[in-house]
Amino acid sequence: MPKDHKETVLVVEDEVDNREIIRTVVEELAGLNALVAENGQQALSEAHEHKPDLILMDMMLPVLDGFQACERLKKDPETRDIPIIALTALTRPQDRKRAIEAGCSDYVDKPFDLDLLTQKILSSVKAKADTFE
Repeated sequence: MPKDHKETVLVVEDEVDNREIIRTVVEELAGLNALVAENGQQALSEAHEHKPDLILMDMMLPVLDGFQACERLKKDPETRDIPIIALTALTRPQDRKRAIEAGCSDYVDKPFDLDLLTQKILSSVKAKADTFE
């Protein structure tokens, strides 16, 4: 990849305010490009079209929920290697387990800590880059 290439993070969030906060974290704090999707179906389309380096997935989404979207992304050879971080208000242990089983590599509770989220974004993108070097 060229040195000036910025990794891209797909932000999947149906709440407008949350979507803008997360986009700001990705662009301003992590220094990466952000794409957005408002539901799980849009997430599938954006992931196929743009092949992001990371997906931040809300799990409670309209049209196609985050669990279903993760399962479909992980079954598809074109998108299965994209790491997914669940970003959700579902905080029970069984919710965390269900997200991991659906294909999420990490899990961040809402309301989230900005520094923790930024660190997880950067470490996930770096880990993916290291895997494919």
